[in-house]
Amino acid sequence: MPTNIHYLLFDFGGVLVDLDKQRCIRAFDALGFDIRPYLGTFAQGGFFSQLERGEISTAEFCAKVREVSGCRELTDAAIEEAWRSYLLDVPTDRLETLLRAKRHYQLLLLSNTNAIHWAMAQDGYFRYGGRRVEDFFDHVFLSYELHVEKPSREIYRAVTDTLGAPADEILFFDDSPVNCDAARACGLQAVVAPAGGAWLKFFDQDGKLCI
Repeated sequence: MPTNIHYLLFDFGGVLVDLDKQRCIRAFDALGFDIRPYLGTFAQGGFFSQLERGEISTAEFCAKVREVSGCRELTDAAIEEAWRSYLLDVPTDRLETLLRAKRHYQLLLLSNTNAIHWAMAQDGYFRYGGRRVEDFFDHVFLSYELHVEKPSREIYRAVTDTLGAPADEILFFDDSPVNCDAARACGLQAVVAPAGGAWLKFFDQDGKLCI
């Protein structure tokens, strides 16, 4: 890996936070809604994608679930809880690795996500040792705020434009090869980050890259 890396750009779902697709499917099945056609491996479809691009609000999303399922009695709270079941946790060793790496690089986050899931990150996952999201990342780039999803070129341009830095100084970690290829096409460096936190092997005990 070249030595000119100054920024580390992390995906959220599947890289930092573990996901449980089957648990999410079961939760929506219990509500009488089949999420399978909408739940992709690296991105969502239909109105779930609209939620992740910020094109519809959480309330509109819940209304759409009721409409499609025909279960008019479903509450927003029940639907949001089922959607939250997709995310598990961010293990401590990943948080500690981020903190060590932050001593040597600027840390960034780029995620296809939505307000429901990101609230979990803010309120829980990064509340570690008295810290908050802002203590882990210098910049956060979220699809529902930017109104564009990976692998669109526009979302990577948002990163480089905000930083005002050469794209090749950014190393992107994502579990999707397609997203990594798209980042490289925009001039970023990228590495596929294996699921289950296997990407931790890319860092030494001091938090420096060793790939």
